[in-house]
Amino acid sequence: MKLRDSPIYHEKQSFWLCAKHSLNNVLQQELYTHADLERIAKYLHELHPEQTGWLKFNSHKNFLGFGDYDVNVITSALQEHGYDLLWHDNRSDIEEADLSNSVGLIVHIQPEWFFRRGHWFAVKHFNKVLTTPVVPVTYVGQPRAARSTSPERGSHEYDAKTFEPGFWNLDSKLVHPEHIGDRDELNAFLRQLSKRNRVHVLLIVPLNTPSTASLSS
Repeated sequence: MKLRDSPIYHEKQSFWLCAKHSLNNVLQQELYTHADLERIAKYLHELHPEQTGWLKFNSHKNFLGFGDYDVNVITSALQEHGYDLLWHDNRSDIEEADLSNSVGLIVHIQPEWFFRRGHWFAVKHFNKVLTTPVVPVTYVGQPRAARSTSPERGSHEYDAKTFEPGFWNLDSKLVHPEHIGDRDELNAFLRQLSKRNRVHVLLIVPLNTPSTASLSS
């Protein structure tokens, strides 16, 4: 199966554009461009110039224009297309979050190491059985026998696997989307992630969706 024939839309990581990739991956189309998020970041910067500090840098993005957008840019981008963002209250267990109206999740990882950059990635539920390509991962130092089973350089043919309906990890740093499983497995996945990093879970919902006790807007 060719990777481009995958039924799941999955953007790969480019520069520091994980916010753009997360938005497009969770909504399953190329809805946002780098220019869109630059425009929104510029608008937010001009809307509240008093928040820029004495250096006058745009605090909503990387000053070199490589991305690194903050949650305000993500929220504004979603609202332009009829969606809103609800924060899961980390004082409550993730299993208490009501996902019934959610079109997907965007997760933010803030590593404990001060000099490491935070990262946004998308998680989405698909209600149907999906057959997707599985791309072998090769790395420096991998045994030659393992490399020999991988497709030749330049080839687009990969093995395929079929998965039951469930949640998928659409992280742009992944080689291909990874199947998480049902709601219990999603809860376990997010709890495990929280053991190693500071994690915030954001629910993507249609505009005017009321929050619940376990969510804060």
